[in-house]
Amino acid sequence: MQSPTHIKTSLASAIALRFVSGRFFRDARPYCINLLLSYPEDCKASCAYCGLARTRPQGEDSFIRVEWPVLETRETIQRIARYRDNIRRVCISTVFHPNAVDDTLSIAKQIVGATRRATPTDVPLSVLITPGIFGRGEMERLKALGVDTLGIGLDAASKRVFHRTRAGGVDGPLSWEVYLTALNEASEIFGPGKVSCHIIVGIGETDKELSNIFFHIKSLKAMIHLFSFYPEPHSLMARNRRPSLKRFRRIQLLSYLVEKDMITPKALEFDAKGNLKQIRSLSVTEAINSGRPFLTGGCPSRNGDIACNRPFGSYRPGEPFRDFPFLPTVEDICKIKKELSLDKILPPGVEIL
Repeated sequence: MQSPTHIKTSLASAIALRFVSGRFFRDARPYCINLLLSYPEDCKASCAYCGLARTRPQGEDSFIRVEWPVLETRETIQRIARYRDNIRRVCISTVFHPNAVDDTLSIAKQIVGATRRATPTDVPLSVLITPGIFGRGEMERLKALGVDTLGIGLDAASKRVFHRTRAGGVDGPLSWEVYLTALNEASEIFGPGKVSCHIIVGIGETDKELSNIFFHIKSLKAMIHLFSFYPEPHSLMARNRRPSLKRFRRIQLLSYLVEKDMITPKALEFDAKGNLKQIRSLSVTEAINSGRPFLTGGCPSRNGDIACNRPFGSYRPGEPFRDFPFLPTVEDICKIKKELSLDKILPPGVEIL
């Protein structure tokens, strides 16, 4: 099994590995090395919101609006080993491509070998798989290699939205049922708290659909990782608007309350269009004041600290933080409370202090 000669890394990861120089607003630090399989034709799927979709113009690509330099795989892995004291996690993201399984297994094996040679518990490794080409057997092989956390990019909050944005229609290459099956199997193989499910807010779903998928992910004891939709140039949704900051803040809070067992479905009320109308919970103040609902959704380090924090992955410096790559300050939380406008959806008598 031979590894591909080149791989993509996020710009933040390239800075962390000293391929390029730079620093981030408010001294945010990238703790996770994010890798993306690289092929001339990239991904064979046609997700409407993705800059890697095969429907883009040839030669034009982007991914979550972040620059992804193409680097030599061997040199990248060597630098991961060299700078591992400053790295809390490595994540390999796959694409829908016939070579993705073999290439992912090869790269994962090399990373584990390079980073755990000195200390066997060094640098935890995540893999974001593509269901449909990764089945149960491939998941088991990844775990046997030393991958400790598995991610599944469901992205869409419902079958309705999946078919509109991900599958390329009902006859497209991706399947809602296959993704849900993979999520269930991954939870069985990797165990509680070792599977993440990515959900994008703002690609046509309702708040109620988001709530339903959150409770389903929670029932599998998996992690919910939220992303705010950001229109990709040359994608089919390039002209679509981002979700409002108020809506995204509320969904971040909702996701956290579900994940931490602070609410049940009965605590939520939605209007006829599926918009969140009320949250009946005394835990709201505690959750907001902790700042944790508004952190970037990502896998943690071995000691539970923030690891995959992707600084400025869905917004730009100068804009309000959509998700925070570090714990929000008291000043940040004051702004968040205003952005939430929770007086409109909290029952009478519940105050945010």
